[in-house]
Amino acid sequence: MIIIDCREAEHLKQDLAVFVSDWIGAIPSMKLHEFILSPLEGEHLDGERIVKAIKEFFASTGETANYGVLAKDDIILIKYLHGVPPKIAKQQESMFACTHCGYVTQYEVLWQNHMKLHYL
Repeated sequence: MIIIDCREAEHLKQDLAVFVSDWIGAIPSMKLHEFILSPLEGEHLDGERIVKAIKEFFASTGETANYGVLAKDDIILIKYLHGVPPKIAKQQESMFACTHCGYVTQYEVLWQNHMKLHYL
């Protein structure tokens, strides 16, 4: 089990977990500021290979100059290299579902109008 601390790259955590787990063939488990990679049955996770996968992810997203990767034992830390990490606001992807028929939309206005149709 390897822990990847993404505290300073929070906005990239989900995409990074998917990329790295696909690259090395592991099972990711998401936590608040980190994710954990667990090996498939009978396999061993190589820390150097995980670090290479993380660096490849940063190269593919154009973030190589902004982030460093530090590995010690079973913990890999991702550090922002230019002082304070940027606060990137995530757009919340809310979904609204009709309790009557199961209609689903991400727009509250459409959901409200749909709900009104049930009471005509």
